[in-house]
Amino acid sequence: MQMRYVLGAPGAGKSTMLPVLTERLPGWALLDWDWLMPPVRALVGRSVRKHPELWDPYSELVRSVVTSLGSVPVLLVTVCTPDELDHVHGGWPAGDWLLVDCDDEERVRRLRARGEQEGGVADAVADAAAYRSLGLPCIDTTGRDVASVADAVADWARRR
Repeated sequence: MQMRYVLGAPGAGKSTMLPVLTERLPGWALLDWDWLMPPVRALVGRSVRKHPELWDPYSELVRSVVTSLGSVPVLLVTVCTPDELDHVHGGWPAGDWLLVDCDDEERVRRLRARGEQEGGVADAVADAAAYRSLGLPCIDTTGRDVASVADAVADWARRR
C-alpha cells in the first residue's frame, strides 16, 4: 500500500486544501481524520473529541477504513502524530509523513474566523509547537493560496 500521512494542527489548512487536492491526486483515496466523527457521534451519542475513551476505538475505525483500501494509494490528513498511530504495534500501514503548518499568528486568525473558542485556539498553538519539534518535512501555508498548498502536497505525495 502506498501510504502518505499529512499532519497538521487545527488551522493549518488541511481540510481546506482537501477538495483541491483531490483534483491533484486522481486515483488516490484522500481521507480526513475528522470525516467519520459526525456519524460516530450519532451512533454513540457522544463527541469523539470530547471523550478520550473513544479515541482508541475511533482510531481503530479509521485504520480499518485505510487498510480496507488495499492497493489504492492513500493520503490521510490527521492530527495524530506518528507515535500516536504507532505503525508497528497499532497495525497502521507504514508510510511517509508531512507536516502542514502555518505561523501562530495566522493560525490564531484562521481559528478565530471560524469561531473556535479561546481554549481551542491555545490548544492548537500548543499542538503546532509540538508537531514542529518532530522534525518532519514541512509545507508552510502561511500567506499561501489553497491551490499552491495543494500543488505542493500533491508533488510531495507523488515523489515519495
